Amino acid sequence: MQSAALVLFSWLFGLVPAQSRAVNRMVMERTDDVCAHLSPAECCAQMLEIAVFRATGDQVPKAAKSPVRLSCADPSKTFAETSCRLITISRGFSASEAGEICAPSSLTKRCSDDDTCKQCMSDLDRLAWKAPQRACYALTYQPKANNGTRVVTLGNGASSGNGQSVRVRRMVVR
Repeated sequence: MQSAALVLFSWLFGLVPAQSRAVNRMVMERTDDVCAHLSPAECCAQMLEIAVFRATGDQVPKAAKSPVRLSCADPSKTFAETSCRLITISRGFSASEAGEICAPSSLTKRCSDDDTCKQCMSDLDRLAWKAPQRACYALTYQPKANNGTRVVTLGNGASSGNGQSVRVRRMVVR
């Protein structure tokens, strides 16, 4: 009798963990389309975030997320000319730098010369967005590294004889 009760208890307790393990299993669905189950605006924002990650290795800056979402929310799927400037300024560039970066005369050529921007344009072209180079270049643009040296004078600027000249490498951190 005791062995029957022991078998019954071991059988009951043996099934309970098996049932809880079955419930905790997660089903992973793999797909090549990163936009599966997303609206066109969400897919556009996702593609632009991927482009930023490819270009910089980092996420879209917090200040640039709203302009990206607003640019992608246009129902006619058109990036306005101002969207480039808005995104660029929200990334921390000055208004004059944004004007140079977003100059429409050679924007398509500059974007086509950059592999990351070109990939972003093809992703958004596939989704039927018009003028994707405006948003893509604004998000993937990286300033060229300046390896030149500058002479910095330390000390009183009014009298040139009292200061010390120091050569330093110029480094731009954004």
